[in-house]
Amino acid sequence: MFVKGDYWPLNTTLFVRDFRGNDPRWVFHWFKTFDFTGFNSGGAQPMLNRNYISHLPVRLPDPEEQRAIADVLGALDDKIAANAKLATTADELAHAEFTNVAVGAMDRSRTFADVAEIGGGGTPKSKVEEFWGGAVRWLTPTDVTALAGPYVSDTSRTITEAGLQSISSSLYPVGSIFMTSRATIGAFAIAERPMAVNQGFIVVQPHDPGVRYWLFHEMRSRVGEFKDHANGATFMELSRGNFKKLSVRLASPDVMRGFDEFAQPLHVRASAALAENARLSATRDALLPALMSGRLRVEEAAEVAGL
Repeated sequence: MFVKGDYWPLNTTLFVRDFRGNDPRWVFHWFKTFDFTGFNSGGAQPMLNRNYISHLPVRLPDPEEQRAIADVLGALDDKIAANAKLATTADELAHAEFTNVAVGAMDRSRTFADVAEIGGGGTPKSKVEEFWGGAVRWLTPTDVTALAGPYVSDTSRTITEAGLQSISSSLYPVGSIFMTSRATIGAFAIAERPMAVNQGFIVVQPHDPGVRYWLFHEMRSRVGEFKDHANGATFMELSRGNFKKLSVRLASPDVMRGFDEFAQPLHVRASAALAENARLSATRDALLPALMSGRLRVEEAAEVAGL
């Protein structure tokens, strides 16, 4: 084995303290490829014992090849990190501008129901097979809370047209604003493809598409207030009825449209960066085992990765 392991206090972590001349980055990626499932040494509580893995055979490339492999994978990781930072910065810049211009938004005479169509969703019967696995994307709160940013183009599950007809959800168009409304209240996503939703959402479709991002940022700035209007015995939920009655902060049409013109390209760029990250992550994850096993040469991997 090429490393020594030891324990943090309370035996919660294995860590490397001697790389024995191996590239630390290569060692890091090697650990990511290995499946430790069969090495549980615990009884009531699963545990990975260093003595169980200390004599595992490892294919060791020479240090130069290790560095080359680590460089390829590291370049992908660096690009992913840069894209993530770009997306976060763009979103934060848009929200900071909203906070600035919303200071003068004194019109609270209208409600969310006055300025947008407010919808919800539902779940097809699980035992009816013909409702599931179709071409209709069906969004759940878990899909949204797993997002790297507030943009959604795909869902973990799909339903059929028959399934869609069986529930209270519309097929919401691109640009719809989804907000989780039960248990986790106030996780957001903007639809980048048409999709339906389950009953864990409030869906906002602005009557005027030119103020979409104004409403999006207005909603995000008021999550604390939304939670105050939630109720429930088993879990807290903000009902559509309560949401519809809440006043919405509005500025003049010119100010709101001006903000949308500022915010839209920022969100488009952020979404594109995160979409590229999904592709880069898939490429990295596909290259990783092939590189570490020697099935793929570094030069070939660099070409595949576009480096």
